[in-house]
Amino acid sequence: MKLRALSHYDGDTDTRFGDCILLYDVLALIVYDCGHVRHSEAVESFLSEKTSITQVHVVVSHNDSDHTNGVIRLLDWFAAHSKYTVKVYTHQYLKHVDTILSKIKDARRNRESLKESLLAEFDNIARIIEAAQKHRFPVFEALPGTNIGGCTIVGPMIDKFTDVAARAIDSRLSNSIGEGHAEETVMNAASVQLECILDNADTVLLCGDASPDYLFNLDNYNVIQLPHHGQLSDAKAIFQKLKDAYRKDYFVSDNTGSGTTSGGSADLVQYMKDECYAPAKNTKTGTLDIPALGLLGSIVIPAKLKGVKLGDMDFRLWE
Repeated sequence: MKLRALSHYDGDTDTRFGDCILLYDVLALIVYDCGHVRHSEAVESFLSEKTSITQVHVVVSHNDSDHTNGVIRLLDWFAAHSKYTVKVYTHQYLKHVDTILSKIKDARRNRESLKESLLAEFDNIARIIEAAQKHRFPVFEALPGTNIGGCTIVGPMIDKFTDVAARAIDSRLSNSIGEGHAEETVMNAASVQLECILDNADTVLLCGDASPDYLFNLDNYNVIQLPHHGQLSDAKAIFQKLKDAYRKDYFVSDNTGSGTTSGGSADLVQYMKDECYAPAKNTKTGTLDIPALGLLGSIVIPAKLKGVKLGDMDFRLWE
């Protein structure tokens, strides 16, 4: 398979376009998040060129609008083009209402009130599921081990995303999970994680805005998406979890604009430069293709620049 991470449009770095990452081969396409209508339009244009693709899998990593805002428009388009077999994958919180209720431990709660709260809290996911059902597209639970077009969901485990749901609903608890570099909001923490092997044999991990506390077996991957649009604190937590952080390739999907609540990958870019990491590939510099497409307008990935730290001295080595 190949990976394409969509970029911001027309040089607009202020609009929060959010994430949209495509994994594809000759017959199938996986759309991992679609955070803006412009992304959905780009997917439609992509499919008009890749006419052999007929199987489409839409993965919604979590509820935030910069990961979901283009999904329903995309589903509507698929419904109008009957050549596509479409499947949708996301967390289905209502299936775990009893588990979530037991974790809240609030006598004022009952199953029906909790269902209403879950639908209100995870409203974007609820609307996407309703839209898929309206078009008779099957919706599957995004559980670890689920195969999606040759890729595999690897996290989070059920206990993790039900923990997140319980904390999101329970107003008595903090709206964050984890500590230090790994701290993340509950809405982001349990993003669906997807593993895929690319045509160049790289094993890539997509993790949305997941908390690093919820990411496991990171040493198994050649390419890691740094979560939350390149937020430096999350990236540092991932580097600390790796046996050799310098022997990995990283990419950032930072299409979140220049506002104060944006991803802010500029800090990460500078940190990785100062620490002698190979620069993370970043959608702020254009649409990202792995493996690179060279002269077709996408980023050309240079030879890998590796950092080796010896005492107080840093050396940069090409290999």
